[in-house]
Amino acid sequence: MRKSICCFVIICLGFLLFGKRAHAQDLFDIDTIRTVEINFYDSNWDYLLDSLAMLNLGTGSGTERILANVVIDGTSMDSCGVRYKGNSSMDTSSNKNPFNIDLNFVVPGQEYMGKNKIKLANCYTDPSMVREALMYEISNQYMDCPKASFVKVYTNGTYRGIYTNTESVDNEFLDAFYGSSTNSFFKCDPISFDFAGGNSNLGYYADTMAYDTLYDMKSTYGLTELQELCYNLEYNAANIDQYLDVDRALWFLALSSALVHNDGYTAFGHNYYVYKMDNGRWSIVIWDLNMSFGGLVWNGTNWLPLSLNQLQTQDPFLHQGSLVLRPLIARLLAIPKYKRIYSAHFKTIIEENVANDNYLVRGEYMQSLIDLDVQNEPFSEYSYAEFSSNMYTDVGSWFGFRPGLQNLMTGRELYLNTVAEFQLSEPVISNVLNSSNDPLPYSLVTITTSVSNATTVMLGYRHNHYQVFDKLEMFDDGLHNDGAAGDGTYGVELPINATSMEYYIYADNGNAAKFSPVRAEYEFYVLTPQLGLVINEIAADNNSIAFDQDWEYDDWIELYNNSEVSIDLTGYYLSDNPGNLTKWIFPDTLIGAGEYLIVWADTDSLQSGLHANFSLSNLGETLFLSDDMGWLLDQVAYPYQVQDFTFGRYGNGLGDFLFLYPTINAENTTPLDLVEHSKQEILVYPNPSTSTAILQFSSEVSTNVTLRDVAGKLVLADRIIQSDTYEIDVSSLDAGIYFITTSEGVSIKLLVE
Repeated sequence: MRKSICCFVIICLGFLLFGKRAHAQDLFDIDTIRTVEINFYDSNWDYLLDSLAMLNLGTGSGTERILANVVIDGTSMDSCGVRYKGNSSMDTSSNKNPFNIDLNFVVPGQEYMGKNKIKLANCYTDPSMVREALMYEISNQYMDCPKASFVKVYTNGTYRGIYTNTESVDNEFLDAFYGSSTNSFFKCDPISFDFAGGNSNLGYYADTMAYDTLYDMKSTYGLTELQELCYNLEYNAANIDQYLDVDRALWFLALSSALVHNDGYTAFGHNYYVYKMDNGRWSIVIWDLNMSFGGLVWNGTNWLPLSLNQLQTQDPFLHQGSLVLRPLIARLLAIPKYKRIYSAHFKTIIEENVANDNYLVRGEYMQSLIDLDVQNEPFSEYSYAEFSSNMYTDVGSWFGFRPGLQNLMTGRELYLNTVAEFQLSEPVISNVLNSSNDPLPYSLVTITTSVSNATTVMLGYRHNHYQVFDKLEMFDDGLHNDGAAGDGTYGVELPINATSMEYYIYADNGNAAKFSPVRAEYEFYVLTPQLGLVINEIAADNNSIAFDQDWEYDDWIELYNNSEVSIDLTGYYLSDNPGNLTKWIFPDTLIGAGEYLIVWADTDSLQSGLHANFSLSNLGETLFLSDDMGWLLDQVAYPYQVQDFTFGRYGNGLGDFLFLYPTINAENTTPLDLVEHSKQEILVYPNPSTSTAILQFSSEVSTNVTLRDVAGKLVLADRIIQSDTYEIDVSSLDAGIYFITTSEGVSIKLLVE
């Protein structure tokens, strides 16, 4: 649900293909080169960072930071924590080290364009400078993974060069893709590398503490659960789909092999993340792609550096027999069906990016963006001539050999066309249709498709984006609304509930497999029923909008009945936990046709009226509405909330969610002037304050600003004219809570001590 719907609509079919995140203008917009200025408070900052790094030999840069003012595209942020990042890419003798910047290290909530962690990679050992950004862009077509772009970096006024700005795999990332971030979560990197060993390869160890040195635990717990995953991988491979998101793992492995990314699981068994989702399965996230496209001339078994020909002809099924060294590859590819799916994914990557030269076109474009800035680099490890040529021709020799991207991939495509598994005749899928474009909730729908050269056709479907896809066999027998038996049209009938159904088609002939859409399970078709009962409006930061029967300003959830009949809500459920959709059950309750209903989210279950046993987080979370059978009716993921404004459907009952002027128990009529409010738009620090509070805006603004106490009494009213900062003298104010509000509706709490 955080993903955006793909930009094309199959109008004649009436359904959409749900795809990856839209490339909106954001911090990782590949078309924009941003400027990051790191102004360290300590003149000997380089020595301090080097010293911190030396204390953590074997683990890269450690976790300690020093303070700096960080300016991104003119927006200044105070007291940020900075350290080096990386292992081999970090060198205390280098003048161009990678940086990890924590924007809210001292100032709570401080961030830029929604991000509080900035990770800057130094394009280490990459003459082309585009390997990492290019592979991330390609990978984003097939699995949930970070985005990347380019930035110019300065330290205390000195230009350091072009860096890759990579999205952090953190709680915000997990929430966006998995709907949660509190489960077991690991970065798969050992404290020290065994160049001929398993490292973080998901191998099983009887001693739980072995995982503490082989994996970097990002959650507060999870060693036992990670050990259980590895145990199952070794001893329960037949049921691997019950504890691992197999499809995501196959995309992960196919991308690494197709684009010759050896510096990951393939050669070293590292550079990826694993997260245990609420559905009980582990998901894999690809990471650190600066040595893709043959940037590492080692595959985990060779001792001499790989030649161009060896990189071009690297076996797509490398390590499939290496159960001890690479158990994830060996276990998955030992299962014939998964090997066919892996091959199908592999072919899709090649067809969509290599055979059509898309990788080359995109790489050339990225190089053109940074060309002038690379020419001016003072500390590059490669010459400008090597930068210009490495898109096409080879640079370096021995372990410093870096193949030209075009040179590598042209030869690789020729080789892959000779691989036996990729020459097998695959099924052909077309004409994916549904019996109704807007079915009634709880009605039966028929999905049909034309398929040839297949012995098995399956429908994968789910009604909740965070659920595992269920599978149903489709038939060409004339008994499943599929037309005449044996006519090549397969059909299946299934019930749809009150929420959108995500689905795809899978066909298999025992030799080869095919998906429709070809990027499934990452992309899929969506069939949306007519809306009935919906979550219509929420107030997750209610300070003065409305109060309950006990005169308390609690958060609330508004439901709306779009249908023409009354709905008995007895036994229905509300929840803010995707792992427990039955968290709060409705008592005997009726909502009439076209009527509204308010549920107070305040945990005050003993009060009269409808009071849920959970409260809403103003930082953002996901709400779920289910019926008395446990069928999901509606769900909404809301972002960071603005005090005393709401997040609701516009138009009322049917439309997309926007920030609104509150209309409790009434039609949603007026969205805010701003497209979206988020906490980076205005920052107040220090908070709490004893003397002066500073308002920091993300850009220059002209706005009215007011300060009121908790009783609503006006303390200050002023006008800001073309400025990105504003100072408020609070030294004479009584200690307590105050609220700062701008004329655009942004409201933020200030504590005066």
